[in-house]
Amino acid sequence: MTFFGPNVLLALLGALGVLVAVLSGFALPHFPILPETKREGLRERLQRKLDQADFQLTASEFLRVAFLLAVGLGIAAYVLTGIFAAAFIGAIGGIVGYWTFLEDRRERRRREYQEALADAVDILQEAVNTKNSLESGLAVVAKHCSNVVRGDFDEIVTRISSGEGVANALRLIAKRRRDVMCDRFAEALIAYEKDGGKLLPILQALGEAVRGLASVRRRVATAQSRIRWEARVVCLAPFLFIVILRFTAPDLQRPFYATIFGQLAMILVACMCGGAYYLMNRMGAKALDPIESINTVN
Repeated sequence: MTFFGPNVLLALLGALGVLVAVLSGFALPHFPILPETKREGLRERLQRKLDQADFQLTASEFLRVAFLLAVGLGIAAYVLTGIFAAAFIGAIGGIVGYWTFLEDRRERRRREYQEALADAVDILQEAVNTKNSLESGLAVVAKHCSNVVRGDFDEIVTRISSGEGVANALRLIAKRRRDVMCDRFAEALIAYEKDGGKLLPILQALGEAVRGLASVRRRVATAQSRIRWEARVVCLAPFLFIVILRFTAPDLQRPFYATIFGQLAMILVACMCGGAYYLMNRMGAKALDPIESINTVN
């Protein structure tokens, strides 16, 4: 664990300068975009994470796939090692691995979305400066923005054209996305619609804030990428060693792991590896906590 700490700390320190620029974007006038909503259930939270990760699965389908992976890896672990505890560890590893894949993809998609949103804000600035109309500017953004955010802006324009209004369209997008910078984007435009004022300075500050947050995410991800792979190799190494012993020196492997103490030892090692990997991920996630805690949707 001492090997990972300094690397993560350097990543956090390197992000502080960008973090200050990001937090300055939150000095924009605050306007509530959504009413109080009831707390999400576990299935609703899982479905939201799947949508944010661009997984074309429902929560039920995801759980079924996770169950099949758990069964498959559990059987494979037992066949490779001949140890009952390994089957249990393999099943848990299948679920955790699938969840980790979801979280990694979700984080990558969020980073892409925020970068695309920053470009969309730049397009909106130019369009508003030319068209002198927020509705016309949003229509221009829908035509020229990245495919990552085009669906959202197409929906906004469609709802505005049907007479729903800018505020309601933005509320629905923010509610579905549950992204802190999408919230701020919606808040800024709703406040402008309600109170008027100068839109261009607000969009300029918002664009800088979105780019700052995306930069923080990218720096943390880059710093953690190599460390995470090293941690995965270290965590898997003991179990790979047991598999190798099964086929190269079975007389050394089988007698100990056939006993209850051997089974418990394997489970203890699995818990230690899993706990170390979890703590390493939590340390890296701390870099974004000051920003993510200001989620105006909740």
